[in-house]
Amino acid sequence: MMRYVYRLMMCFLCGPLAAGAQTPQVTLSEAFPEPSADGWDKLVLLPSGNTCYLHLDKNDGITVTLYNEKKERVVSEKISGKQWDTRNMNDTEVDGVYEINGQVVVFLQQLIKYKPTLFRIVIDGATGQLVQEDKLGELPTVLHRDAFALENLASHDCYVAKDPASGHYAVALFAGGELSRKENAAERVQVMHFSPKHELLNQAYYNLPDNAYSYFNFLDMAVNGAGSVYLCTVGFNTKRSGDAPQSQVLVSVLRAGQQAFTHQTLDYTANFGGAYADLQWAPAANRLQLFLAAAPEPKSKPEERHLFMNYLDPVSCSLQHQRPLAPELTANNAQPQLLTMAADGSLLLQLEQMQQFTQGKNVYNMLHTNLNDIRVCNIDPQGNADTGYVIPKMQIANGAFGPLYLQRKNRGTWVFRNRVPALNTTPYLSFDLIHTSHGDYTLFNDYIQHLDRGGTFENKKPLRYLVEANTVCYYFDKGKGERLFLFGTPQTDKAYYCMLGASDRNSGGGQYATILITRTGTDKKAQIAWISF
Repeated sequence: MMRYVYRLMMCFLCGPLAAGAQTPQVTLSEAFPEPSADGWDKLVLLPSGNTCYLHLDKNDGITVTLYNEKKERVVSEKISGKQWDTRNMNDTEVDGVYEINGQVVVFLQQLIKYKPTLFRIVIDGATGQLVQEDKLGELPTVLHRDAFALENLASHDCYVAKDPASGHYAVALFAGGELSRKENAAERVQVMHFSPKHELLNQAYYNLPDNAYSYFNFLDMAVNGAGSVYLCTVGFNTKRSGDAPQSQVLVSVLRAGQQAFTHQTLDYTANFGGAYADLQWAPAANRLQLFLAAAPEPKSKPEERHLFMNYLDPVSCSLQHQRPLAPELTANNAQPQLLTMAADGSLLLQLEQMQQFTQGKNVYNMLHTNLNDIRVCNIDPQGNADTGYVIPKMQIANGAFGPLYLQRKNRGTWVFRNRVPALNTTPYLSFDLIHTSHGDYTLFNDYIQHLDRGGTFENKKPLRYLVEANTVCYYFDKGKGERLFLFGTPQTDKAYYCMLGASDRNSGGGQYATILITRTGTDKKAQIAWISF
């Protein structure tokens, strides 16, 4: 049955061009060498019209290249760590990259003497120079015993969230792991609320007054201007206590002028595990919207997650309305990847078929993830979801990918997944979707010959290496679709593929930037590609 569906979608998406489709406009920068595979790259679109290109590697630290609104390269600066070690790539991760108040702000975490330490690096959006570097906090040593129960792991990490409307942001420091005798359990999670000028507005510890749960798994965080920081976690205990739930999802708020969180448990989530969440403030409805994916039974497999939409009061975080989503959305291991909110509070839900497996003997390259078909559907403001449409895709990624990977990628998070640079294809895999008022544009890299009319899905090989890859763009609007090649028609000796992991878009969604790699024979060159959809 599924093969029949795939053939239908292949004919639908690769058929005649949809009437009235708008052709995206592409502008390319001057060429530069292909970025090294042992580093990290990120583009940031700035309100001034400038584009900031960040490249992080162990030789030069952070290289900052600025392009002006005419797409001309005007600045190139190198930033080395003053408090963090530029050469220590293996113990470095990025917890977020944001445009804040016209500046580029990088939240960088590094393991220093076994302690995760978070730094804030502020870069001038006009000059590319370092404005300030601050140490925001550190966690206890990672040399501890993990606390784990019902597929819930106590978080031992740093997290950042920004309000897209105002530029206010929050930082959360979770000290997970088994409690030591001298440790104060009430001070294991700390949240800091900052203004767009990086002023500390509020600071508080996150804990439950009745100490019902000793451990917390971070799910998501949202900021509403200077007024509130919202936090979603799974509280759990490693042992059962009577009839009380061993785990439960909580939504909590820290309001301006208060030193303690107000908590609300979601009663229906008792003993939930393997949870992922997307928490967003919906200005149109003046409420919180929580998308939750979790396994409701203690013995459920992680891929058997159920999906729920929750609508919450902004003051008390109490549940106003809850709606489970149809189980068909997660058929064949489809997992949620990203939710994009429209002005009316409706959501565009993107899912991707994902399945992890092990292969090979290299300890750094044993775990892999199949990244297959894409499903896109709409969730209206009342929580009703349609079945959407499906785009066929088949890729194999090195390393483990989990649900809401694209959510984290769009926030600029990054971790050095693979110590074998030649196998680091992560930035080129999965997909990206640009939602506009005149339709959706979905980008991903694939082997073009397997998508041409006349080919069969059964003979399709998964994209694993980039030598023959090309970027495909699928346009969809009002039940009609078409396939586009944004950078030229692929040829035997010429190919175009994009580093989607480095991409960025403006707040309206119509302007998009990515890194394009053009292969001619065995020669490769890179360019910034600005696309107007």
